[in-house]
Amino acid sequence: MRPIAADDLPCALVEVDADGRIQDANDLFVSWTGLSMAELQGRAFSSLRTSIPTVDARADGLIRLAHVDGSSRAVIVGRRETGAGELLTLVDATERAEHEQEMARSHALEERTRNRLELIIDSSIAFSAATNEQSLADILATTVAKAYQAEQSAVFLIDESGTFAQASGSNPLRSVEQTGSLVTQASQLRRVVALSGAAAADEIAPVLGQAMRDAGVHAVLVAPIQHDDVLFGLFAAFFLHPRQFDSEAAPLADALAGQAAQTITTLRLQRQLEHAAMHDETTGLPNRRRLETQLVEYQSSTSTLVATLFIDLDGFKRVNDALGHHTGDLLLREVGLRLQAAVRQEDLVARYGGDEFVVVCEVPEVAAAEDVADRIRHSIEQPFQDIPEGFPISASIGMSIARTQDPAWNPDRLIREADHAMYSAKNAGGNRVVGAPVA
Repeated sequence: MRPIAADDLPCALVEVDADGRIQDANDLFVSWTGLSMAELQGRAFSSLRTSIPTVDARADGLIRLAHVDGSSRAVIVGRRETGAGELLTLVDATERAEHEQEMARSHALEERTRNRLELIIDSSIAFSAATNEQSLADILATTVAKAYQAEQSAVFLIDESGTFAQASGSNPLRSVEQTGSLVTQASQLRRVVALSGAAAADEIAPVLGQAMRDAGVHAVLVAPIQHDDVLFGLFAAFFLHPRQFDSEAAPLADALAGQAAQTITTLRLQRQLEHAAMHDETTGLPNRRRLETQLVEYQSSTSTLVATLFIDLDGFKRVNDALGHHTGDLLLREVGLRLQAAVRQEDLVARYGGDEFVVVCEVPEVAAAEDVADRIRHSIEQPFQDIPEGFPISASIGMSIARTQDPAWNPDRLIREADHAMYSAKNAGGNRVVGAPVA
């Protein structure tokens, strides 16, 4: 008769010797392993078990018993010493193991959620410190790589021509065509795209799948940077190792992209407000405030002389009164363009107010300033397309010149002297240049 004959018990029984080798077992244990009793005898019990990671450190009696078909069963093991070894009692603990695993998954999810929430908060603080779109792109590229533990990440922003340009980060794709395929597909989908393996990329675009194979990229995550249906660009995380994405990957990408989009919106609004504060609405030229600010900067110029030309339009009031303010605004815009075309790109052209403009330029000698003034006067007296015959327009120009090394340099005095010279030109009949003495 076998030492263990309790086959009607709801638990498995195993007798092991002092070395932990199986000597006998009941039928339930035999069925749980899928081995015959002859195969079990003399086999180390430890070869049939696998530990189960658990949240509760006290659950050290919970193991997983292997079956020959590759499956396993969670059991709780009780031990009682016998004269020759131990008698092991194994109770099915499938429900408990599932609970423990669920607890472990829940704990891991909670930890990931906490870490990602901290990341979102930290990124929000970092984004708020960005002073321009370039610094924002740098912060975003670093944040994305850290958030997803990606080997490489890149940020692509839409430039003024409406095309994507890499603003920050590194891009492992080897050609412009391959990168273009990625950004085009992602921007068209307008949602987070997570691709695990080149085969997944093939389903979107074969060229994209090939790009991943060529670059040794195993996975890609791409998110559009958009706000109120306005697309600013996208970011991409590149993985040079196999990577599967969990259910939180896309929401995290959405959160980061959303924060970046909000920051870009704020930066552009600030830039617009700053531009509006320093530029004339009608002509787009720097306004009086910007003029006074930039005039101070000329004090550190390496040139010997700085010329200030104060320009007043002869005949403008008649155009405004007879043809209306809309035509007058068109005239002012065209005058602004002609002034810019008549001087160098680095020279300052500003609208002072009404029909008055100011040009500031560095010159090597007084004659050069006079040449600029004459060029402007001849440009203004040419016919204007939107102004009918009988409404001639010309310019009265006052000029003041200052030495940049003069300790008494005063921007207000330069404009005032040029203004007084302009009135002298106007009182003399207009359409002429009058210069003030060199300061």
